[in-house]
Amino acid sequence: MKRITLSLLCASLLATSACSTAGNDEKTNNNTDSEVSGGNAGDNAMNAATKGDSAASTAVTDSAGAPATASTGPGSLNGSTLDDKQFMVKADQGGHNEIGLSKLALEKGVTGEAKTYANKMIADHTKAGNELKPIAQKKGVTLTGDMDADHKTMRDRMSKMSGKEFEQAYMGQMAKDHEETEALLQSEIDNGQDPDAKGWAQKTLPVVKQHTAMAHKNNDMKM
Repeated sequence: MKRITLSLLCASLLATSACSTAGNDEKTNNNTDSEVSGGNAGDNAMNAATKGDSAASTAVTDSAGAPATASTGPGSLNGSTLDDKQFMVKADQGGHNEIGLSKLALEKGVTGEAKTYANKMIADHTKAGNELKPIAQKKGVTLTGDMDADHKTMRDRMSKMSGKEFEQAYMGQMAKDHEETEALLQSEIDNGQDPDAKGWAQKTLPVVKQHTAMAHKNNDMKM
């Protein structure tokens, strides 16, 4: 009788222990699942936030990174934008640059093609300048009627030259100056807003192109 009672007691204790262990395992599994689920939810939220930040960053970059469209005004030289009034001032100075250096050439006693060229520059640019003056006055533009500072410095430097050295420097500078004047006139023709200034540029451009060709030809002969 005692043996039966002891056996039943042991069986009861084992059953109780098994139930307790199962309960603890179930709680552990539930807690683990909850932690995993919570962790995944946190990761998902973080990923969503990261994607949102990335999209926002891209939008800002696209907006800020869009290149601005550069506006081009009438008349330009060497990348500088000029309006019609500035064009007239620049063109007038260009004419006086060529007249001034050509007068220096005659003072230096150049001969042959260089002398012929210098006389033509003085005559043609004086004529073009006289045609530009009334247009400028009509528009309220004050022309300097003189060389620009760079060419005054250039004239002083060239005044110390003589002979072939001077002629080469003179013809080389004339070729360069007339190429720039061509670009200036063409830009005014293409972009200018004032019909009188554009008309003057259209009339003057063929003459300047002739000067450019002559300068290159004479410069090649001097080399």
